[in-house]
Parts: sequence; C-alpha cells; structure tokens
Amino acid sequence: MKRSAAAEVELDRILEMVAAHGASAAARRQITSSDTLPTLGEGVLSSRLTDEISRLLDEDGRLTLAGLDEAEPWLDAAAPPPRAAEDLMSLLTFAKRVLSVRRRLQAAPGELKLLHDLGGRLPDTEGLVGWAASRLGRDGQVPDSASPELAALRRRLASGRRELLERLEAIRRSNPDAATDTPPTLRRDRYCLAVRRSARSQLPGLVLSSSGSGATLYMEPYEVVELNNDLADITAREQAEVQRILDEVSAAFTAAREELAAALSILVRLDAGQARALFGRAAAGRVVVPGEGGQLVLRGARHPLLDGRLQPLRAELFGEAERARSRPVVPLDLELPDGVRTLVISGPNAGGKTVVLKTVGLMVLMAYNGIPLPADEGTTIPAFDGLWVYIGDEQELSADLSTFSGAMSATATMLRAADSRSLVLYDELGAGTDPMEGAALGCGIIEQLTTCGALTVATTHLAAIAVCASSTAGVENAAMEYDEEAGCPTYTLRVGRPGRSHGLEIAAAMGLPDATLARARELLGGKHLELERWLKRLEGLEADLLAERRLLEERERELDGLKESAAAAVRRLDEERDQLRATLDVERGRLRQRARRQLDEVMAKIEAAEKEGRRIGRRRREQLRAAALRLDDEASPSPGTPADLEPGDAVHVLSLSSNGIVEQLKGSTALVSCGGKRVWVPRSDLEPVPESATTRPRPQLRLSMEDVVPDEIHLLGMDAEAAREELERYLDRAIAAGKPLVRIVHGHGTGTLRKMVQELVRRHPGVRSFRHPPQNRGGTGVTELDLGGGAGG
Repeated sequence: MKRSAAAEVELDRILEMVAAHGASAAARRQITSSDTLPTLGEGVLSSRLTDEISRLLDEDGRLTLAGLDEAEPWLDAAAPPPRAAEDLMSLLTFAKRVLSVRRRLQAAPGELKLLHDLGGRLPDTEGLVGWAASRLGRDGQVPDSASPELAALRRRLASGRRELLERLEAIRRSNPDAATDTPPTLRRDRYCLAVRRSARSQLPGLVLSSSGSGATLYMEPYEVVELNNDLADITAREQAEVQRILDEVSAAFTAAREELAAALSILVRLDAGQARALFGRAAAGRVVVPGEGGQLVLRGARHPLLDGRLQPLRAELFGEAERARSRPVVPLDLELPDGVRTLVISGPNAGGKTVVLKTVGLMVLMAYNGIPLPADEGTTIPAFDGLWVYIGDEQELSADLSTFSGAMSATATMLRAADSRSLVLYDELGAGTDPMEGAALGCGIIEQLTTCGALTVATTHLAAIAVCASSTAGVENAAMEYDEEAGCPTYTLRVGRPGRSHGLEIAAAMGLPDATLARARELLGGKHLELERWLKRLEGLEADLLAERRLLEERERELDGLKESAAAAVRRLDEERDQLRATLDVERGRLRQRARRQLDEVMAKIEAAEKEGRRIGRRRREQLRAAALRLDDEASPSPGTPADLEPGDAVHVLSLSSNGIVEQLKGSTALVSCGGKRVWVPRSDLEPVPESATTRPRPQLRLSMEDVVPDEIHLLGMDAEAAREELERYLDRAIAAGKPLVRIVHGHGTGTLRKMVQELVRRHPGVRSFRHPPQNRGGTGVTELDLGGGAGG
C-alpha cells in the first residue's frame, strides 16, 4: 500500500490540530512527523509524559517555552559562532529558559517522576546566565560595566562629544549671519553646523553634505576638525572593545553548545508533551496508556474531526465552516465479547461503518503517540506491534493494478505479516469483484485473520460474509442501526447481529419507481428476501429486548432509590430514637427536680394548713406526695389537682387560703366562687375539700380588699420586673373586685413593657381576652383586658 495506516485514518490532520498548541516550530515538526505506529515502549513513555504535564498544568499553569526557535539555528554543531548582539541575546534568553524550566521541574510534586528526571537532565545554566547577562543588557547592548576599558572609553566619548558640541554651539552663536538656527548635527559620522550657502565664505571649514534644496550646507569648521578626529578614534576603540566582549560571550556559548543543544531537545520534547496536554483539554480527553488494558474497549469515543468541541480549532486550521448539526455526533461504544477477535460490521450506506474503522484506528494511534483520547472513562488500548488499514480506492495506474488487484496485493502482504499483536482494519471486505467470489474471499480472509489471532474490525455489504461470521468461532457480527420510521441511519453500533444494507429502502427514498423496486425484489429471489425478513425480525426482537432491558434498568434504579430512601429513613429513625432517649433522660431528670420542688411546696402548704387548724389525713398526704413524684408516661394530675374535679366540687384555693365552689372548668383553669366573688384560678392551685372537713369548724377567712379598685393602672417609668409585680397584684385585686374591663397604661417607649404585659396576660387564667384600644384612647400604648368579672359581681 502506498499510503500509511496513519494517512488512511487521517491522523495527519489530528496531528496538525495537536501541533497548533505547540510554542515552537521544532515541537510542531516533532508532533506532525509521526506516520507510523510507535513501539509500545515509546507509546507508554509519551502517554505518561503527557499525563504528568497535564497534572503540572493543573497545579501551576503552562510551562513557558518561548524563544526556542530563535536559539535553534545557533545550536547546530555545523553553525558558525554567533557574533551579533541580537543572536547572542537569543542564546542568553534560551539559557534563561533552560534555567527556569529546570527549577520548576525540580520543584514539581514527587509523583511526577518523568518530569523530575527531565529536569535533572537539563544543564544548570545559572553561572552562564549570570556571566553573560553582565555583558549583555536587556536591550541587547553591551553595558558600560562589561569591562573597565569600555567604561573608560565611553566616559571619554561622553566628555569629548560634550566638548565638541559646546564648541560648535559657540561658533554658531558667534556667526549668526552664516549659521542657521539649527543645532549642531551629525553628517558622515562627524559633527557639523548648518550654514547658508550664500554665507559659506564667512565660516571657514569642510563641506560634508548639503540639503535637498541646496540652500543649506553642512560644514565642519576647521576649529573642530581635531576634536572630531579624536571623537572618531575613541568611537572606533569603543566599538572594538564591544566586539571583543561579544566575542567572549560567543565563545562561552560555543563552549556550552553541546549541553545547550541537549537542553533544546528536552525543551522541544516538553513543548510537544504540553501541546498534547493542551489538545486534551480542548477535546475533554483523557490519557490512555497503551498496553495497560488487555482488551480494546472504547467508551464514548468521539472522532476528533467530527467532535463539536474541536470545531473552532478545525475552522482555524482547515477553514471548516461551522455546521448546522441536526443532531450531535454519536459517540462510539465498542467492546468485543470474550473469545471474539474479529468483528464484521454491516449496515446501510452512509451509516457510519467507515467512521467506526477510522475512529478505532485513530484512538489506537493517538494513544501510542501520547495524545489524550476524546473518550470516556473505561477506554483501554491493548498492546499492538502492527497496524494495517485498508480504506478506499487502491487503484495503481502506474502498476497496471485495478482497485480489486491493489486491494488483494495489499491483503496478501498483510496476511503474511499479521499475528496476535496486529490490529487490522478492513473496509468493504469482499468488494470490487463478483459478489459470490468476493464473499468467498472475504470469508477466507476473516477466517485466516481469526486463526492467527489478529484483532480485526471489518466492514461489508455482503450478506454472505455476515452469515459466515455468525457461524465462525471467534467472529462476531455488528450492525449500524437504521431508523425505519425516519428512514435514516442512527450511527449507533450494535454488537451481536448483522445489519441490513437497506438498499431498496434507500432507493425508494431517493425516488426510484415502484415498478423498478418490485422487479428488483423479484430478482433477489426467495432466499435473499427470507434472509432480509429474518434480519428484520431479529432487529425487532433486539429492539424489544433493549426496551425491556431499559425498563428493567429503570425499575432497578427506582428500587435502588427506594432502598436508599428506606435505609435513610431507618437511619433517621434510629437517630431520632437515640435523640429521644437522650431527651427523655434529660426530661426525666428535670421532671424529678420539679416534682421534688412541687412536693416541698405541697408539704409546706399542708403544714401551713395544719397550723391554721385545717387537718389533712396521713392517707391524703401520701396521695399528694405520690402524685407530686409520679413520672410515668400516663397523664396524671398535678399535685393538688384531682383528675375527677367537676363543677360543684368544694375546693380550697391555696393562693387565697380560702374555700370555694367550682363553677366552671376550662382547660387548666377553673372558675371558682369564693368569698362572694368569682375568680379564675389555675387548677393546680386547688385542693379538694374532704367531706369530713366540711363538718368541722374551720377558721373563718376574711378577704380584706380595698373598697375601690381603679379601672386602670399606670406602669410608665417602671422597669420590667417591678412593673410585672405591680401588674400581678393589680390583676388579683381587680379580679377579686369583679372588674369586667381594665386598662393597663404602659406607653410606647422601647416596647419592653408592652411585650411583658402581653406575655403575662396571655398566660393569666383570669384574662379572657386583651387588645389595644383605638388611637384616640391610647392606641398601642394601652392594653385593655376583658376579665369577665361582671357576670357574678
């Protein structure tokens, strides 16, 4: 074959896209020069270098590799030593680049072993850079500090030039009729004056040149001839000293030429590796090291010449116009079943069979060249020693070979060389001759390739080859899918069955007459139509199975989601249970403390009652104690609050130290008729009066109240605690007095008193409701309370 495998799959265009990211022409040449399959060792080394540079880019950004092209010509062993300052500056810039790259690679993370090794192999140019930089300024000029002689000559030049200009300026001022107003100028490397031609005789001197119009002469007065001569002599000596210094610098770079040339080779290699890494970023690719996988597996592989991510780069390099894509490029998924070494792909024309072959070949060649693959995780490239590709027309007119003859000549060469480490990509197997003979040859070729163990991917339009593949061990069919309803290919590869050519369907879509198509079906014969029907039925069964598989996968995902939700719910319940247990422990402790306080309060009240003559029996006392300390989950009445309290019961109001009758129960409060007044009190403030106690003489309790309780109370100017105490006392008096409505004047202020009042009256059992009056009666500075005292008062 005249064309290489790389050219067959258009690797050259991919390499141009990679090379576009290179900083130097040398690196671009190195990238684009690959037209064969590199050895496995070379492929592994290139891939790992690309991977390490990619990680270095993530850490610290790009390697700066500018200036390589300018230095390259002077590092050739046959090149003459550079003498010009700009050429030496190119070498100095290159030496600085070597030093900076060396330092960066040596400071890179330890796992980047290849980069560490390359950094160690770069020469340490720090001494050369420091020495040469002291003799070459940033602008490429030799500085005064390059040598004492140069500094002295330039001082003499400066003073001589100053003396000469001062003398010329004095001559110009003293000869105003002859000299023009133009300052002294330089002609033919000598300083002179502009003199009017008409007054030439008034100023003796040498004519160096004249103006374009001839009206002005540039004359060197005799008085300054010697000064000009001295200045010219010093200038010549200064230039000679500069060249001597430049020759020293040139000699230093010439002595280091071999080391710098080796450094150039390393930097070009790094530049090429960085270009590959940058291409990988543009293509969203990943480095795949060849040989690390035993099988050829492609996951979501995208052909770089079709991938939308790389379209701007293709437009820049190849002038490709942006395509209005009706659908995105379909990625290739390819993995051969166990024991299969040969894949035969069939399907319709323009269905993507050749693109599959080229994508496979490109992925292999790119991996062996260290170029990141535009593919998904899970892609692996096995070890290959040889790659053979046949795509397209191989007609050789000069050799008097037809298309078929050229293909068979190349095939014969391939069959003699193919072995278990060969990759063979064969397009249109069996084409170019009689279909029956072509099918027979195609079957023989795939059988021999399978026997020798070569990994083969072939395409064909011949159904007989597909039938042969289905019955040959180690060979599997694959089909390019075709959308029957839309009448177009889907470019999706399905392994496991042959594909139909859909020639009649495509012909019908292109407008062939029905009669022609009907006759074609008659001529095809029963066996071919039966095969078509069998393949169509197989496609339908496969589509049904795929649909069921997708449904099962969806249900499995739903089940997994439900399992995860249930597991999460169980975890939450466990956490809540643990939290509840901890909260319960804390709450029990708090309740115990409260119960003890309540018990102490009850016992104190009992003792106080006994002192007043109201005896409580031992049994009742034990009941009160047990109720105060009860901590079980069942709702139990608070100490002194019997669960069977009902309207009409006689009770003792502990806070008022008075007996009364329960008239109404409302939640945790009770309306008690006590001392001729009706009072709302907490049920916890009530004790049942034993029946025996009602028959015993009891001390008479007299409620001493003020005759008149005001309708409102003023809390203005009080702090919150004092106001609270005053308000509580006022409410007790107002309720006892049967006031139906009272006003609390607390003002606006900061709102602290208003908030305290609302919190207190909201919990107070004797307050039915509260509100702010209209603005003309105080607004939010006043709170009105409905005590309901008028009912019995």
